[in-house]
Parts: sequence; structure tokens; C-alpha cells
Amino acid sequence: MRESDLVDKITIYLERYHIRYSKEVRMGIGIPDIVINLGAPKSITRITDYYILLLAEYVKQEKKIALTKAIEYFSFDQARFQNIINQAIEKRILAIRNGFVYCDKKVFNLNLGKAIAIEAKMKNWKDGLLQAQRYLLFANYSYLALPENKVQNVDLELLREKGIGLLSVTENGLKEVLPPLESELYEYKQKYILTSSIKSNDYFKRRRDNIFSPLIKE
Repeated sequence: MRESDLVDKITIYLERYHIRYSKEVRMGIGIPDIVINLGAPKSITRITDYYILLLAEYVKQEKKIALTKAIEYFSFDQARFQNIINQAIEKRILAIRNGFVYCDKKVFNLNLGKAIAIEAKMKNWKDGLLQAQRYLLFANYSYLALPENKVQNVDLELLREKGIGLLSVTENGLKEVLPPLESELYEYKQKYILTSSIKSNDYFKRRRDNIFSPLIKE
């Protein structure tokens, strides 16, 4: 079995329980095999450019700023800045009136639910642990996932110390061997981008008996 097969087994479980997910989301500081979300509304504005959120955060703090001041703050060339501001206006995140930039839509302090990252490994669990630790910078929880017959090789105390959960991938689904600890490191803007990258679907209500349910208040 290849790692891609392991990932497929995990996604079969997620689809069975109607859990939103995406595979291999590029986050700059890591590419988790699978990311899932529990509890975020499907209606959040999709933002995958970090600088759009950075600009929106700056405008929110200042209430309003002169357009010329915003350009100076970011030190971008005119074309790059114009692209960012145009996207923000198109998504109705920001608005420009009389030469000033204002917030037009709330994108901060929203309920983004719980973001969960999963790193799947056939072996080399220590490498997987290092990768899973990086994911705590943009997700609430992070798991290492291994085939059922490889789980006994893992140092559970080390994972527990790092706050990383452990999943056993079986022929019939998933088993949680070790629950993760919630990250105190993740940044809201990074989590927003991650949540935006998770695909929507036409599933009906998520089943509450999935193994991730204890991570969120239903």
C-alpha cells in the first residue's frame, strides 16, 4: 500500500461521515495530506491570499486609512498592491471612498470552527511528527496517521508531549489511538486561509458519531 492509498482510506471515512475536507493544501509552511473543518459556516468569504487579510487587518485597526498610506505600508509595487486591493474590493472585504480605504465586510473574529490537519505516513513516523507539528501554526489540531500495523512503532509519549494526535488507518475506517491537544500557536489569518481552502460539498448534516466529534461542541 502506498501513502496515496492511505490517504484515500481516510477520505472514504470522511465522506462516510459527511466531513468537509481537502487534500494537499499548500500553506507555505507545510502541505498537510488532508485538512478538515468542523463547524465553520460554508458562507465565509473565500480568501487564499495572505496579504488580503493582512491589509484588511491593518484597515480594521485604523478604522480607515488613506489609500496612499496603505501603499506605503506594504512597500509593494503599484501593480502588486492594485491587484490585492482589487481582489479585496471585488470580495467586498474593503471599499474605497474619497481616497480612503474602509472595511466593508467582517472577516475577523468569525467562528471558523475547528480546523484539523492530518499527515499520513506509511513509515518514517518521526518525519511525519515533525510535519504535523508545523501544522499547529494554522490548525487547531494535528494528527499523524499510520497503517494499523505500524502504530505500535510510535512513541506515544513523544506525540503526547508535542500535542499531536495519532490515527490508526484500518481496512474498515479510522481509530483514534491518541487524541491531540489544541494548538496555542495557530494564527487566525492562516486558519482563515486554510478554512477557505477546504472544499464545500452537498452533504447533508454531518454525522455526530465520527471520531473527531469530541474536538468540537456539537
